[in-house]
Amino acid sequence: MRALTLRVGIHDTLPERIYAAIAITMVAAFGVTLGLWALDTRTIGGISVWAKPLKFELALAVHAGTLALVVGRLGPRLRSGPVMQAVALAFLVACTLEMGWIIAQAAQGQHSHFNDSTAFHRAMFSVMAFCAVIITGAAGAVAVAVGRDSGFRAPEPLKVGIVLGLLGGTVLTLVTAFAIGARGSPYVGGVPDLSARMAPTGWSLSSGDLRVAHFLATHMMQAVPVAALLAAYALPDRAQRPLVIGVAALWALWVLIAFRTALTGEVALFLEMVLL
Repeated sequence: MRALTLRVGIHDTLPERIYAAIAITMVAAFGVTLGLWALDTRTIGGISVWAKPLKFELALAVHAGTLALVVGRLGPRLRSGPVMQAVALAFLVACTLEMGWIIAQAAQGQHSHFNDSTAFHRAMFSVMAFCAVIITGAAGAVAVAVGRDSGFRAPEPLKVGIVLGLLGGTVLTLVTAFAIGARGSPYVGGVPDLSARMAPTGWSLSSGDLRVAHFLATHMMQAVPVAALLAAYALPDRAQRPLVIGVAALWALWVLIAFRTALTGEVALFLEMVLL
């Protein structure tokens, strides 16, 4: 099996190039933003104005890198087909708008999310929500393509893990994201002060925080495929598929428990260890 490496070469198709380029760009932007964090002492609510761009740059680098690796394993017809090209182009536009707005607002020392100070800011928040659906939904579209591709270049358990991880992660990420958007805040049971937030995530250690479930949902897209990759190389054939399905089910359950716990205003169980 060809090594799973992130690269941009002359033989890569447009979707691969787009996802790989976004991943590389976000890594470079992360480095620049770290420098700005060190030089710029401005804060919003006691937190550096550059904290949110940093988190989104890192998250998008991982997300786009994941899609680049997966799309690169598709058969030629699907990989270069019009559907995957349209999904990748929509992903590129959505990432550009999303990160452009987040960085611009950080530079001005203003909130990019839940900012209802003007009609324009409210409109931009709606635009960002739409972009987030496209960015997340791209993983679901890729998962469907993988599931349909009889020539997908990977062991069967890895293919199963990719489909379950990307599709399950897409659904659960959208569920948790819409819950946060509908409430107008990730916090349930009060906004924590700075001393009651987990570094470096900012998650609440004193009340419910829907971002915990959102984080777990998003990274189901990497966790389940990684478990499948390990299973494909370390376990007997008969044990590989059941383990992958089990990991996917347990991870989804973990997301739902964290989601339910946050909705009750309680701190996620594994975060309580931080308080000990």
